[in-house]
Amino acid sequence: MANALEKTGGEVARTGNGESRDTGPIFRPATDIFEKDDVVTVVIDMPGVRPDSVDVSVENRSLTVSGRFDSPDPEGYRRIHAEYVPGTFERAFGLPDSIDADAIDASHRDGVLTLTLKKSEAAKPKQIKVQAA
Repeated sequence: MANALEKTGGEVARTGNGESRDTGPIFRPATDIFEKDDVVTVVIDMPGVRPDSVDVSVENRSLTVSGRFDSPDPEGYRRIHAEYVPGTFERAFGLPDSIDADAIDASHRDGVLTLTLKKSEAAKPKQIKVQAA
C-alpha cells in the first residue's frame, strides 16, 4: 500500500524549477512512509517551517505539501555571508483509490510534518468467517 503512493516532483533535494529571486530555492523534503492495516502515515522533514506556513491540499487524487521558511538576520546584525537562504519545501504524491482523501489529518512538531491518511472502508482487510455447511 505505501508503495502505491506515487511520488512526483523529481529525485533531487534542490530543484531549479520555480526558483526565483522572490521565493528562493525549492527543496524536496526527506519523507518516510509507514503503513498499518487501516492507515498510512507520511512523515516529512520541514526544518525551519512554522506550522502556520505549511499548506497541505488534495486535488484530483494528488496530495501536495508545501511550506516556506525564512532566514531572518538576528536583530542588530547585518549579514556578511549567507548559505542558508529563504526557500520552500514542496512534495507531491498521487493517492491510490484505497486512501480516503476526505480523512487526512496533519500535525506539525519540531520541524516534522506528520500526515495520517486513513484507508477507505473498502480497502481495509476483513476477516471472513467460514461456516460449516
